[in-house]
Amino acid sequence: MIRVLVVDDDSLTCKILSRMLGPDYQVHSFSNGADALEHFSHHGADIVLTDLKMPRMGGQELLGQLIKLDPQVIVFVITGHSSLESAVAAVKQGAYDFIAKPFDPDDVLLRINRALKERRLEDEVALYRSEQERQRSRHIPLTRNPQMQQLLDLARRAARTDSTVLIQGETGVGKELVARAIHQWSPRREQPFVAVNCGALAEGVLESELFGHEKGAFTGAHARRIGYFELASRGTLFLDEIGTTTNAFQVRLLRVLQERVVQRVGGGISIPVDSRIIAATNLDLEEEARQGRFRADLYYRLGVVTLQVPSLRERREDIRLLAEHFLAGHAAINPRITGIAPTGMRLLEQYDYPGNVRELENIIERAMILEAESELTPESLLIGCQGESVGTSEEEPLRIDEAEQEHILRVLKSCNGRKLEAARLLGINKTTLWRKMKRYGIGGD
Repeated sequence: MIRVLVVDDDSLTCKILSRMLGPDYQVHSFSNGADALEHFSHHGADIVLTDLKMPRMGGQELLGQLIKLDPQVIVFVITGHSSLESAVAAVKQGAYDFIAKPFDPDDVLLRINRALKERRLEDEVALYRSEQERQRSRHIPLTRNPQMQQLLDLARRAARTDSTVLIQGETGVGKELVARAIHQWSPRREQPFVAVNCGALAEGVLESELFGHEKGAFTGAHARRIGYFELASRGTLFLDEIGTTTNAFQVRLLRVLQERVVQRVGGGISIPVDSRIIAATNLDLEEEARQGRFRADLYYRLGVVTLQVPSLRERREDIRLLAEHFLAGHAAINPRITGIAPTGMRLLEQYDYPGNVRELENIIERAMILEAESELTPESLLIGCQGESVGTSEEEPLRIDEAEQEHILRVLKSCNGRKLEAARLLGINKTTLWRKMKRYGIGGD
């Protein structure tokens, strides 16, 4: 229930307002500002209606103290015609509004309801902005690695401009995450971020998706389609796996970058576009251009700013940070999991991650599903780590094959030897389980 304080040295005023508000609000009345402030400091309130002239502490002093304690409190000043000027001054000081005597019940309730509605709207806007900021922070790569920090610093500086950016790095290092960070740091952050995987689309489909097409442009084009360049107008267009595109497509893309216009497939009208281009590849595009497998002119146009994202094995100090981040992100999968066991973390820190950050996240997510304890152990983490070992250490090195064998035996035992059920729990098919059992010399038909 909404809490209201009525503060007035006139007992009749307190009674009138208390009766007026009583059915719908929790009302406390006080004859002076000092007592009201004492109550407010311990119990708070949503709305305060206060007179200006009172013994011990007047309304203006009370107003100042209330706002110090809670800037969100809604304060109405009770006024007669003789004190109207003081009431206006109080509003300038931070009061929401003033209520004039004699009271009109409908007017008082209307003003209070309007104030509450406005405050709720302000809270919703603040919550929305906070959520937007939280969402934006999700797109900022986590790192303690100096090389990665230097890359992000360059990315932040590039974000202030509209220059094209080329992001290079192995599969799974987080190239799209860097691209999204650039978008969030840029003046275009309120506009769309459109990601296109060029390698996943055939050439004809890619052109239609990027540039759009007119009705009847080709078989199956039953209606006009707006392309990604137009959809990303005033925003950012992220072209992933740009190194896989054909020469014909590269020629057309180069023209768009030079002239800042697109023509839909089957159309003859040039449509201006204003989208910031970020491209990414897991290839060495400079070498590809040197060998004639990628157009050199497009490479130089894309690579105004070039960012080389290091592999996860080159930034091992980030493994713990990222593992804990992914653990928190997937907490809903298995709420019992409170952390990663020291032996589990050592396993993670020794592994080479051919699939980079994406592989680490997959390992954590799968371990969250399989883990029976309250912490992620090597037995659950090894499921995602394929290889003979995870390196060497002065402490006992943890060999993946030994831990995997132990884990398979444990799961088989829990299933009373039922391989189909064991395979399901392990997240592998029956053939893979049979092959692993044969490899480790685990008996059973």
